[in-house]
Amino acid sequence: MALEDELRSISDAVRNYLMIADEDIERVKGSERLFFERLDEIVEGALRSLLSSELAQSFIERSGLTKERAAKLFKRWLTLFVKGGYDLDHAKEVFKIGLAHARYGVYDRLVCMCAGAWLREILKAIGEGDVDDKIGLSISAAKLIFWNLIMMLEGYHVARVESLKKAGISPQLADKLFMLKAEEVYKSFKERL
Repeated sequence: MALEDELRSISDAVRNYLMIADEDIERVKGSERLFFERLDEIVEGALRSLLSSELAQSFIERSGLTKERAAKLFKRWLTLFVKGGYDLDHAKEVFKIGLAHARYGVYDRLVCMCAGAWLREILKAIGEGDVDDKIGLSISAAKLIFWNLIMMLEGYHVARVESLKKAGISPQLADKLFMLKAEEVYKSFKERL
């Protein structure tokens, strides 16, 4: 399957699974003013979490990421979050963010933690904002954050598979080996915990 077809399929599957309707996308887009009036505040809150994370320190040092550059990238993502169509073009943009994270060795766990920080800051903005349907907007925003997270993590998956192929290792063989060893690890930890 071609990458574009795969991304479209994953995007559609995530939209179905999370029950993302066009109304969710329009609800977030309709609140653009709220999010952009609080842009610096939302970005600063998410950035504070990133910069205080020990997990992020090695990535920050390795990549040379500055606070200013991180803020710029965070603002770009928030703009995609609010204005994106949650279609193939949007999926490709978010997927590339995931590839970039994988390229710099950002732990996927850190990406998930960042999504949590984004959710916290966005929900805070909704809660403090002049919004008619705070619950509806909060639910829509949460769905769309998870769509973004999954599309980013797909970038990690593709980077892993392609790296294995380039190293001459069958991704299917690597998956089987992982599952076999994971079973042993599971049993070992199950007994110890």
